[in-house]
Amino acid sequence: MLLPVLVQSQVTQINNNGSLHSFGVTGSGKVILSSDIDSSIWASDGTLAGTIQISTAKYEGISTYLNGKMYFSASDPVNGNELYVSDGTAGGTGLVKDINPGAAGSDIGQMTILSGNLFFNAFTAADGWEIWKSDGSSGGTAVLKDIVSGSGSSNGGLDSFHLFSNGSYLLFAAESSGSGIELWKSDGTTAGTTLLKDINSGVDSSNPDNFTLLNGIVLFSATDATHGNEIWKTDGTPGGTVLVKDIYPGTSSSTSYELFPGFSLPLLYGFHIFNNKAVFNATDGASVGEIWVTDGTSSGTVLMHDFGGATPTAVVALDAVNYPTKFFFPYGDGSGISQIWQSDGTPGNTTLFDDLSAAGANIPELYVPYNINYSTLTLTQPLFQGNKFFFVASTAASGKELWITDGTIGGTQMVKDINPGAGDGIQNNQTYLYTTSSLYFAADDGTNGNELWVSDGTSGGTTIVKNINTTVVNSGSADPEMDPPIVVNNKIFFTASDGDDPTLTDLYVVNGSFTALPLQLTSFTVVPRNSDALLQWTIQQAVNGKDFTVERSFDGAHFDNIGTVVATGNSNVAVRYSYTDPGIMTSGHAVVYYRLSANDQDGKSSLTNVITLRVSGKGHWNVRLLTNPVRDNLSLLLSNISGNLQLTVRDVAGRSVYTANLQDENGQVSLPVNLQSGVYFLDAISQGERQVIRFVK
Repeated sequence: MLLPVLVQSQVTQINNNGSLHSFGVTGSGKVILSSDIDSSIWASDGTLAGTIQISTAKYEGISTYLNGKMYFSASDPVNGNELYVSDGTAGGTGLVKDINPGAAGSDIGQMTILSGNLFFNAFTAADGWEIWKSDGSSGGTAVLKDIVSGSGSSNGGLDSFHLFSNGSYLLFAAESSGSGIELWKSDGTTAGTTLLKDINSGVDSSNPDNFTLLNGIVLFSATDATHGNEIWKTDGTPGGTVLVKDIYPGTSSSTSYELFPGFSLPLLYGFHIFNNKAVFNATDGASVGEIWVTDGTSSGTVLMHDFGGATPTAVVALDAVNYPTKFFFPYGDGSGISQIWQSDGTPGNTTLFDDLSAAGANIPELYVPYNINYSTLTLTQPLFQGNKFFFVASTAASGKELWITDGTIGGTQMVKDINPGAGDGIQNNQTYLYTTSSLYFAADDGTNGNELWVSDGTSGGTTIVKNINTTVVNSGSADPEMDPPIVVNNKIFFTASDGDDPTLTDLYVVNGSFTALPLQLTSFTVVPRNSDALLQWTIQQAVNGKDFTVERSFDGAHFDNIGTVVATGNSNVAVRYSYTDPGIMTSGHAVVYYRLSANDQDGKSSLTNVITLRVSGKGHWNVRLLTNPVRDNLSLLLSNISGNLQLTVRDVAGRSVYTANLQDENGQVSLPVNLQSGVYFLDAISQGERQVIRFVK
């Protein structure tokens, strides 16, 4: 049995100052990592001797799992950015194929799985940007279809294809002669790769995006000349590809909000799936604090609740926890309103659950329950101890601390005032890990700094795991992170710093007997495929399975439902699934986070761990916000910046509250900002393009 309190000897450092971060696990139980120092590829079995560098190639941020191996994009001086594979050993790690011969590379993009094959987007001088297919061998890796014949491209780059797999066919965005960027479908063969529907007829583009599986159909957003950008659906046939509802009547778009003329902010970040319905953010023009719900029909698409307001509020429909008859989600305005709401998916039963509002209060952040064991890649989201989940909330008396609820007001309370008094005990609440009996998270008790803690849901069972950084009083170990949170070989992997070099991190494991939950997921990976992200997972054992909901986040905390993949039900053999997140590589986000919700026939659901896709590529600049909520500094990761980068922080009224101009700056930067608590937008402009990131202070 896993004890809630661990002695310090159970924490072992397995790499010092390597700044290693995991991006996948092989079927043999090896964790695959890359180094932030030089992007080299490493592997670990959870021991010091077994943590070794397996390749000098540089990891480029796109990865997925297939047939017990990790496939990912990596680069070397000879071949450029190409498709690599690893089984966790040096001999089994290498180039799959030099797709674009020579050092220029093919800039591997979004990846997804269909019928045991890997699909991704890549660039070649001969074919331009197109979608490729691979069975894992050099000879079995070829362009799926040269949609725009010759050197022309059928889409614009790494993530613009929005490649998506529902397990039966692929959907993606591409353009061809006579049409703009429209909805395409593929069964994985050249002949079966065709234009599904020219939604915005003629040369104008519909730009299909946000693909999400729901009850055998795929929801997505698209634009036409009559309705603007709205929610559409497809059953894989032209006749079954139709507008769900014109939520914002006329040519205005329900999926975005015009902050001021010429500057629009997205409202739709994906869908949350609950009891055969999809919940999402949209606007009908009356306000932008609206949550909608759909069953895929026009009559079944209704306003679930309007929180009001003329500017976006933090209604986080995607950061939700499902119970059998209702789900919970947070709401706040960044200026003191801090609430948890509950809903069964109907307007009449969408009500306030708990009001934690106070001056300076933060928006509650729900620790959506999930469990992962990468030795078997167990995927689950039963509620903690059968009926509970943790969340982070703040009060004037106790600051920001860890809370727990069983779904009732009487069963909702602060677990422990970790940093006694008004100080914040939770400084960085973006990484956490559920085991069957405990929660692992980062906390600061005011004495030891930010360190790894563990809780069984009681005050007495909430304690520091180990004070790793003892070099300076109250220095902490530089925000212990589990990214992604994984359990492999009965050990929890996490990164921290012992203080010997504050610019570098160390790799640690918590030794023990950590038990994963029943649904056996033997792999869960994401890789770039052209402009899309390809998610792939394998279920070794499933009972009473209904479907999988794919969830996506741009800040690692707030997740949106972007699709559904139908499950096989009961199975004792390995079943492989895949899903494509179209266009994510051109979304302007530097890092994208994914997780799955496995949904049973009886209404129960379980969440996986969070996996990360680093969006980067030659010629495509990105600004990534490393922490959200933001504290005193804007911590950014800049990539492919050439020339001037103009940064502007705006409040919800569109007023500029901070500006900076950087020249040819790349890597990590920290910019001091003096902001009041609230919701803000980081507006980044470079090379004639704009990226907008919403964050909370």
